[in-house]
Amino acid sequence: MNVLRTIETFLPYICGPVNQAFQISRRLEALGVHSPVLTTYCDVDPGLPARETIEGVTVTRLPIQLQLMRYCVTFGMGKQAGDFDILHSHNYRNFQTDYGFFLPAEKINPSY
Repeated sequence: MNVLRTIETFLPYICGPVNQAFQISRRLEALGVHSPVLTTYCDVDPGLPARETIEGVTVTRLPIQLQLMRYCVTFGMGKQAGDFDILHSHNYRNFQTDYGFFLPAEKINPSY
């Protein structure tokens, strides 16, 4: 099973939603459920790697093409989403949650 998690910012930036997303993914990975995080460079150092693994959690950071306050638009998110069974979007009023709503049904693993 694959649980894709989206959030507009991620570690090393620390706030409640980031910590929640990290802890859920970390614990799912420990149970054998793949739970990668798809995020942006919003509020983090742009020198961070685009892809890294933090305590067993695969993190993919996408470049921001347009930012309006904290609304960080990341075109190409659909290509990076891969196959998943469940999409868990953190926070609201962000591009990643909005875009996740419109991801095509084909992205969802048809085995369920």
